[in-house]
Amino acid sequence: MLEKCIADCLACAGNFAAGCGRCANNNFSILDSFLTGDDFTGREPRQGYGIAIDIGTTTAAAALVDLTTAKIIARQCFMNPQRVYGHDVISRIHAANKGFLPELQKLITERTASCIDSLVKENFIQKIDEIVIAGNTTMIHLLLGQSCETLGVFPFKPKITLSERYFYQDLFDAGTDAETAANRMTGCPVKIIPWFSAYVGGDITAGLIYILQNITERQNRTSESINSFLLIDLGTNGELALYNKGKLIVTSCAAGPAFENSARGHAAGASGVVSGLARLLQNGTIDETGLLKSEAPEYFSQKEIRDLQLAVSAVRTGVEILFDTACMTHNDIGAVYLAGGIGQAVNVNDAALIGLIPQALVCKTQAAGNSSLGGAVRTLLSPKSALNEMQTLLADFSEINLAEHPRFNDMFAENMLFKTQ
Repeated sequence: MLEKCIADCLACAGNFAAGCGRCANNNFSILDSFLTGDDFTGREPRQGYGIAIDIGTTTAAAALVDLTTAKIIARQCFMNPQRVYGHDVISRIHAANKGFLPELQKLITERTASCIDSLVKENFIQKIDEIVIAGNTTMIHLLLGQSCETLGVFPFKPKITLSERYFYQDLFDAGTDAETAANRMTGCPVKIIPWFSAYVGGDITAGLIYILQNITERQNRTSESINSFLLIDLGTNGELALYNKGKLIVTSCAAGPAFENSARGHAAGASGVVSGLARLLQNGTIDETGLLKSEAPEYFSQKEIRDLQLAVSAVRTGVEILFDTACMTHNDIGAVYLAGGIGQAVNVNDAALIGLIPQALVCKTQAAGNSSLGGAVRTLLSPKSALNEMQTLLADFSEINLAEHPRFNDMFAENMLFKTQ
C-alpha cells in the first residue's frame, strides 16, 4: 500500500508527504502528539464519534475521532480528483466559471463521501455525531456547488456566507451507499470552518485554532510562554498569518505550483526540491542570481529554477511585509510554524539557505504538520472554545494584498536573489 501511495502521489502531486497517514513522512505524527487523552485538558467532554476533514487543492485528509477519549482511531488521505480540471486554485475557478461547476462539485463530494464511508465501515462505527471540514475558500465553494465568479476577479470577494451548519445528506448523499446514509449519517451535522477572505481560507482559520490551542496546552504544562507566532502554510497555495498578542495579519501568495512542478522528477517530492535547490547553490551549480553554471539534475532546468526563484521570493516577501506591517523584527517573534503539504516536510536549514525564510528564524521554526486537519480535530473536541477563537480571529484581522503593497515590487526583486540573511 505504501508503494502505491507514493507512486500515486508522485505522479499527481510530486509530494508523497502531502498528507497520507500511511507514508513514512506523514503529517499525522505531530497531530497525534497533541491528542493524547488526559494531556488534552482543553477538551470539552463529549460522547460518540466525529470525522475531521481537510480538503486541499492537491490532497485531502480525514481523521475518525473518538470524542469520548479524544483519540484519532483511523485516518485516510486521497488525491483531490478535481485535479483533472487544473492543478491550482485559479485553474479550477476558471473551469467552474466555464460551466464545469457541477462536475467539480460531484468529483469532490463523491470522493469525500467514499472516504467517510470507508472510515465508518472499516471501524464498525454505528453513528457519526458530527463532521468538521476545513479547506481553502475555493475548495469550499466547489464542495457546496457555489459560484466562483467573484473569487477570480477584483476585489476577490467570496459571493456567499457560510451557514452555521449543514447536514450530511445535503452535501454527500449521492456519494454514499444507502445503508451508510440511512443507518449512520442521517441528521449528522456538518460544520465548515469559515474563511478570512478569498485567498486566506478556512484552512488557515483551522490552523490558527490548532496552534493557539497547542500553545495553551504547553503553557499549562510548562513555564513556556509564546505571545506571537508566524504560520506559513505552504501547499499548492501559500498562505501566511502573523499573530502578535491577539492581533492578526494575514496574506497569501502563489508559490506551491512551482515546487510541485519541479518535484515531478524528484524522488523526495515537492519538499525535497527545496533541499535539492540548496545543494545546487552550495556546490556552485547555480549562482546567487539562479544562473545555471554547470549541468544540474534533469529535474532542474533553467526555467524551473527561475520559477522556483519566483516562488521563494513570493513567500519571503510576504514574510517580510508581514513583519514590517506589524512593526516587528525577526527577534520579536516567538515561534514559526511550517504547515501544509510542502511546508511541513521542508528542511528548515535548506529553506533558509535559499532564502525562503530568514536565517534568524531557523532556531524558532518547527513543523506543524497538517495544521488545517489539526484545527478541524480540535473543533470536534472543543467546539465551544474553537467557536470563540474563530469569532475572535475573524472579528479583528488585517489582510494585506501583496501586489498592492507599495514596497512589494522592490522587495520581490531583491528577494529573487538567493541569500541566507
